[in-house]
Amino acid sequence: MLRACLCALAAAVCFPSLAQAQEAIPTAAAPASDAPLPPAPPPPLSAATHSPRTYAGPVYGPCGPLRRRAGGSIAPNSEQAHGEISAAVGTHGYREAGGVVCQPVGDHTAVTIGVDVGGYGGRGR
Repeated sequence: MLRACLCALAAAVCFPSLAQAQEAIPTAAAPASDAPLPPAPPPPLSAATHSPRTYAGPVYGPCGPLRRRAGGSIAPNSEQAHGEISAAVGTHGYREAGGVVCQPVGDHTAVTIGVDVGGYGGRGR
């Protein structure tokens, strides 16, 4: 098997004209007269019309998304602390309580504190 592969490789190197591609053969008939025309090219970027944006999108601060007023300005309570609390209960052996507070400090900084108290084992354990 190795000899056959080496012979085929030597033939391909020595006789490169055997591996050349042939000319393309057309297989489709002439295009029909009712064929659709190709689409027009798009206009250049400088000539494109720009529509004004009416929605500026969400604004994110260091503690998450900030509230917007109706006029688009940032609400003044964006400097307040944001947070969440969590609680869990189990059957005969699971309790948990926790909370997270995020306080913005400046424009791009925040202080985040998280506390979690867990437990396992209940009555009779």
